[in-house]
Amino acid sequence: MYKTYKKMLVLLDGSELAEIVFRYARELSARLNLDLELLHVVNPQEEDLMPMRLAYMERMAERLCAEAQAVSDGIEDDIQACIQARGKVVVGYPAEEILKYVDENDVDLVMLSTHGRTGVKTWDLGGTASKVIHAAKVPVWLVPTELRDEVVSDTLPKRTLVIPLSGSKASEAVIPYALGVARQRGAEAEIVLVYVDDIEDILFTRDALEAKEAERAKMQAHLDKLADAIRGEGFAVRTELLIGDPATRIVEYLKDNPAQLLAMATRGRRGVSRLVFGSVAEEMIHLIKKTPMLLVPAALVDALPEGDVDL
Repeated sequence: MYKTYKKMLVLLDGSELAEIVFRYARELSARLNLDLELLHVVNPQEEDLMPMRLAYMERMAERLCAEAQAVSDGIEDDIQACIQARGKVVVGYPAEEILKYVDENDVDLVMLSTHGRTGVKTWDLGGTASKVIHAAKVPVWLVPTELRDEVVSDTLPKRTLVIPLSGSKASEAVIPYALGVARQRGAEAEIVLVYVDDIEDILFTRDALEAKEAERAKMQAHLDKLADAIRGEGFAVRTELLIGDPATRIVEYLKDNPAQLLAMATRGRRGVSRLVFGSVAEEMIHLIKKTPMLLVPAALVDALPEGDVDL
């Protein structure tokens, strides 16, 4: 079953990077027919700045609404979106207020940048973003510091959506959420399922190498099974089996094969592995500077029933 997205919460802090988030949110709002809510959290020590920040957010919401509608009107398909956007400012501590807002306002997605307004990593994994990514009950869309203009303008040669998998059911939890984005986008997309074996062949004896090759063949068969199921839903799909350090190999793959989106599940209670928001995902968030990431948080992964992924 696909996830349908109706409302996205966009976190803005008034920085230059926030302008990148704004432009990207505008495009996604138009192309996915999403209503947007812009949120800024004022620390209690800065409460006297609230009127100024609220005026800024309301101005940004008005601008976003008009610009997103203009993008929507220019899209050559049968969908005519009626974009709604509003700005909101609250006082409190960022992670707590963001999570509370998500729970109380029927939010389907959260978008935030990987760095914050000061150049110090305000939104980085050590603070607010880490708490939101781990605790949110909706997918989190991370916008990197050097987002490709071709991603924002939707002009990449292929609309590729890359899904790294670890072989665990937890890592596959992202698939329905990622396919929901592709389906809602409406345009033709290519889904790439990527598995990275992090053990180099040079470390094996002949017998161990034969066992490893059999394991890889089994994983390839599993990828092919997932790919067939996704093809059955009308998507173009291919698989990639890579060898080496997972984060490094995925980053290298994205450099050679620019993607519209990278989608991953965060760590759940089952099938814990390096590719499910362990060190690999955190390292990738720091390394990937041009490709946005869709992260399905642990709260959603843990809520899934045992068994195959429901497409």
